[in-house]
Amino acid sequence: MTKILISPKKGAQGVGAGVWNIGPGRDPFGGPTRAEIPILDRIPLLAGAGITYLEAHDIELPAHDVPEAKQRLEKHGMKAGMYTPSFFADPIFKDGAMTSNDVAVRKKAVENAKAAVDATVQLGAKVMVFWNGREGFDFVLAKNGQKAFRRLIEGFNIVGHYALEQYGNKAPRLAIEPKPNEPRANMYLSNVGEALYLISRLDPKVQPLYGVNPEIAHSRMAGLDYLWEIELCLEAGKLFHIHLNAQDATRYDQDLPFGYLEPVKDLALCVVLQDAGWEGILAFDVKAPRTDIQADLTDILTTSAANLQRLWTKAAEVDRGKVRRFRETQRYTALAGYLTACLY
Repeated sequence: MTKILISPKKGAQGVGAGVWNIGPGRDPFGGPTRAEIPILDRIPLLAGAGITYLEAHDIELPAHDVPEAKQRLEKHGMKAGMYTPSFFADPIFKDGAMTSNDVAVRKKAVENAKAAVDATVQLGAKVMVFWNGREGFDFVLAKNGQKAFRRLIEGFNIVGHYALEQYGNKAPRLAIEPKPNEPRANMYLSNVGEALYLISRLDPKVQPLYGVNPEIAHSRMAGLDYLWEIELCLEAGKLFHIHLNAQDATRYDQDLPFGYLEPVKDLALCVVLQDAGWEGILAFDVKAPRTDIQADLTDILTTSAANLQRLWTKAAEVDRGKVRRFRETQRYTALAGYLTACLY
């Protein structure tokens, strides 16, 4: 299949997807519903779905598999788009990584992050994402929140300095991915504002390396407006990566197809990204549902990509002059009607 293109778009062309997007159908309440596909064998499946940029966690694509992964990516006309250390799967991180009350666990987290920086560079990816999946608490006073936040500052500073010392201006960008809950009841770095505040507290030498990877579903889980969160990242110059999907309000993390539930808002998102001239990769964090059979695994990606292509094209046709005039005259209901007309 030919690669999916989002035209016209500045910067990176093609779309990204994670190897976890086409998993075996596990969830917290049940085991696999289809056969597990080895991670490297998922590369041709992603390529066949039109994906250009691969995303993976270190537990999925460990350092010793990087050389073979690069060969397979090249064979299928793909590149590495993003790499991320897993601070949530290993039992050692059961109570957090950089914020653990155990100093040995905090040290392990930093070492894992340094190793992930190396793997990111070896893969040729330009972005490394931190989703600190168990940084938080389930019981009040289980952690001293102020100390925990300072531990995050310390950990991210160490990793940032390591990246600069080892790779200089070739160091990858380091993007923090906020999430309000799941797997912890209360997560640190739960929204874009917290992530940006953390970055503001880092050593000025490493601050330029750090940005944000907002995800639509995570914003909606917190009852927040994902369009505003993304605009806030853009205003701060910190939108380093983006994860597109859909989420049915404040439920568990669903990772539904992009463009499925809030198409008018997704259209507006495309308008915002176009007007900002954003050059990063448009990447999906979606998940093949447990009900899909093996043959239909990539439907979640092709559906998301088709929706994105349609919405991006429609967004390019939105008359910015009309939008400006609606704003100036405060005719917001008429603006809503115009956007709906552009969509339908």
